[in-house]
Order: sequence, then C-alpha cells, then structure tokens
Amino acid sequence: MDHPDRPPSDPTTHPVVVAVRDAIVEMVGRSLVGLSLYGSLATGDFEEHVSDIDLIAVLTDVPDASFLARLREMHARLAQAHPDWDDRIEVDYVSTRGLAECRTRTTKIARISPGEPLHLVEAGRDFLLDWYPARRDGVALVGPPLDSLIPPIPEREYRDEVIAYLAGFRDRFDEDASVRSQAYAILTMCRGFYSITARERLSKRRAGLRARRDFPRWDLLIGRALGWRDGQWDPEQPDGSTSVVETRSFINAMADLLDLP
Repeated sequence: MDHPDRPPSDPTTHPVVVAVRDAIVEMVGRSLVGLSLYGSLATGDFEEHVSDIDLIAVLTDVPDASFLARLREMHARLAQAHPDWDDRIEVDYVSTRGLAECRTRTTKIARISPGEPLHLVEAGRDFLLDWYPARRDGVALVGPPLDSLIPPIPEREYRDEVIAYLAGFRDRFDEDASVRSQAYAILTMCRGFYSITARERLSKRRAGLRARRDFPRWDLLIGRALGWRDGQWDPEQPDGSTSVVETRSFINAMADLLDLP
C-alpha cells in the first residue's frame, strides 16, 4: 500500500494528475492528440509538498486566443478545487506539427507554469529543455507516447540549451530577490553542473546534496537553498536581500567552472 504522504507508485493515479487529465480531456475534446506526464513525478524524484507536476498536452492545431480563454477558465476551476496545487501545475499545450518541428522552427504554445500565468508564448529551441526529458521519461496519460510525437533530439543539442539557460543566471538577481527564486537558481546551477560535466540528470535535491559534498565552500549556502525550497510556501521565509550577494557569487563561480559565457 502507498504511504499517504508519498506519491503513488503509479504516477498516473496521483489525484491531482487524474483531476488535471480529466479536466483537459473534457475541455479539449477531440482536438487532444495526447497528454503526457514528465518531470519528477515520472522519474521517481517527486516530493509531495515541494515538487511541481509537469505535463505536455498535444493538440491537433496551434492554440489561439479563443482556446486560451477557455483554458484560463478551466485552470481557474482546478486551482479553486485544489488550492494546495495552485501555481504548482505546469502544462504546455502544443500542436503536433509544433512538436514535430521543434528542432527547426518556433511554434506558438499555451503555457502555464509556477510563477507564470497561462499565456501564449513562442517556443523555440530553448524548449528543448522540456522536450528532451519529456521524450525520454514521459508517461502517456492519453494517446500515444511522446517519443512517437517528438523527433529524436541529439544530446548535444539539449546540452547546448542547458548551457545557454545556466548562463542566463549570471548577475540575474535584484537586491530584493526572494529566497524562493534564489533557491531555484542555486539548485538549478547544481543540477546543470552535473548534467554538463557528468552527463547525469539529477533531481534538484540530489544535485544539491551532492554539490554540498563536492563544493564545501558553498555547503552552507546550498544547505540554506534546500531549506528555502522545502519552505517555499511558508509566509515567514527570510528576507532575500541578506543572501543575494552570496547567491550571485555562487552562481558566477559555478558559471566560471563551466566556462559559461
């Protein structure tokens, strides 16, 4: 029997996954080609009170403003019914053609993700950061598996996008940056470091714990970042202004180790 505080052994039966799946199926109808789960819940690294749920909904057509309006109502109802999961569900709504041409062309998608309201966005090669792991680890909830909808993506192309993404963290934070955003950057840098240097895809927690051992200079900062992540919904989180200088120093030091631009 599954422990009540842990995700089910079959991720497709997680109550929120079931609720989101049913809502999408009902709203999208015959325009839904497939729906897949990926990310930590699919790979076994899910943390019930911390992790997000990541999905890709594949559509027959490119989403437009009318579709977006109906999606917005659906996601509002989901947030109302599952308030603990408000801002913790990420869904990319993308056309079959958009996925098929993801390595060579941009495509318009509808996207909702933590800290980012539902909106239309141009998805280019930077979205290989999603498409690559989703193709490899995705679990089909509706329709065919993602590896039949997303073309093979060479690992070097994925690594190039990881490098570009990590480089964007250099000197990124304002003086009032929240500890939640700092924790995300610190642990993402740890995760990216091992992805690039060891070709290992670790969860944020596992990457952070490993980096604490490998980089003792930053042990306390990374430990605090793990704590900030665990308590990200706590209204009593510390003031980020007290740690932002150290966070910047860590990010720049790791970027220098990786020889990032």
